[in-house]
This record gives sequence, structure tokens and C-alpha cells, in this order.
Amino acid sequence: MRMCALAVFSVALVVGCRTKSPYDYMDNWVIRESAVRSFAVAADVIYLQDKVYDDFSAIPAMNYRAKQEVGNGRFDGLARVFSPLVANGDDLDLAMEWYFRNRDGDRPFVFIGEGAGGAILKAYEAENSGRLKDDGLIASYYSEIENGAFVTDDMVQEIRSAVIRYRYRVTWGREAPEGMLKE
Repeated sequence: MRMCALAVFSVALVVGCRTKSPYDYMDNWVIRESAVRSFAVAADVIYLQDKVYDDFSAIPAMNYRAKQEVGNGRFDGLARVFSPLVANGDDLDLAMEWYFRNRDGDRPFVFIGEGAGGAILKAYEAENSGRLKDDGLIASYYSEIENGAFVTDDMVQEIRSAVIRYRYRVTWGREAPEGMLKE
């Protein structure tokens, strides 16, 4: 009995001693929650902006830019938006580890990346494609040029359609018949 208690304590000690990632601190994220309760929101969006973090002076500008792009209300009622402040692929690995550890259930998610952020996100998806699809990645949008206003109403409608198809597949275990779903 004593050995069992010691083993449980040892496991708890090891699990509890995990070092914190920079993405455990909310200052390294811009997160947009809509007014709709999070359990009713259909998807999550992981958004990487056109600039990457390169020094402390860039943080306010990055926060401002991310809030402009994702805080415009286009995703309200459809998705929560997570925009980690990253400098490179290693940072994105840490941010995605945090996201998967803290996301709500099996909600599907979408990648949107532009400029330098688009290149990092695209490389991350290529490296982890099988696992990401199994975890619920339903769509990806990339622009490797800095163009601003990348998120359009058409893109939001495509994401809505992808969520509807995903829900059908999860509920019925098969793809929706062509033309059956009203999007």
C-alpha cells in the first residue's frame, strides 16, 4: 500500500513540476471571445499576423494589429480567435501545445496566417498535417505577403460551411451528401 501511495505522489510531483511556457502567460496572446458563450461557439481560429515578434518594442504594435484584424467582430458567434505573438516555428510549437492543452473539448479549428506568420503557420501545418486533421483542423488560409485586411466576409462564410460539414461528419460518421446541407 505504501509503494502505491509513493508512486502516485511521484507521478503527481513530476506532472506538477512542468516548466511554464511563455504562452502560459496571456500577455503573449491576443484572444477574441465573442459575446456568445464559449460552449455555443462553433470553432476556434488560430491567427498569425504578418509581422513576427522580434523585440519588446514590437509587442504593442503586434497587439494593435491583431486586434484590428481579428477584433473586428467578423467571427462573433462563429469562432473564438487566438493570436499568439510568435517569432519563429519553435514559438508556434509552444503556443499550439498551450492551445491543445487548454481548448474546449473537440471544437474544430481553422488556421489563418499572413505574411511572415503565414509562412510559419503553413510550415507548422505541413510538419503536423496528420495529427492536426485528427485534432479537428477544418480549413487553412495563408497569404505569405503582407496585405492587411486578409480576413474577408467570403472567408468567414467558407469557415461557416466547413464547420457545418465537420459537424455532420462527427454526428453521422460520414461526409454529407452533395447538396444536402444548406450553408
